[in-house]
Amino acid sequence: MQRKLLELGLDTDDSLRDATIKISGCPNSCGQHEIATIGFFGGATRMNNSMTPTYTMLFGGSAGEQGELGKAAMRVPAKRVIDTVLKLIELYKHEQKTGSETLHEWIVNITRGTGTASIKNLEGLKAALAQVIQLPAPDQDPDAYMDYGSDSRFSAKTARGECAA
Repeated sequence: MQRKLLELGLDTDDSLRDATIKISGCPNSCGQHEIATIGFFGGATRMNNSMTPTYTMLFGGSAGEQGELGKAAMRVPAKRVIDTVLKLIELYKHEQKTGSETLHEWIVNITRGTGTASIKNLEGLKAALAQVIQLPAPDQDPDAYMDYGSDSRFSAKTARGECAA
């Protein structure tokens, strides 16, 4: 994720500076995904009758005195996370009202149901991202059903102990 955002020069975009992305394969709060503008925590989902690694995507979290927890919005296949974030930034660039609204402000407004353009709330944002998170059938793209760093089909496994991710 970081490499792609740097490669595209998005780290120098002032309208993105106050936004945070936190991602962890762990479903517990280790990665602090719930206090990020865009947060992800790992899991597994059956898609097209096959298990695939996914991340639950949260929106609108922040830390500090006025902090709030992000709202879980949708599950995103692991191999679609980067495309989903890039689509989200594209939507933001198209939708922002005056050019002075930052990505974080835009997302918070949407999570509160006060979006001012065509995407007004989380349901509208989920609908706008729905196409990006679709996976083809496993026989058409077997890699989409594998976890990063693995050369075999994904299967959900848990370990012993508190963090059984």
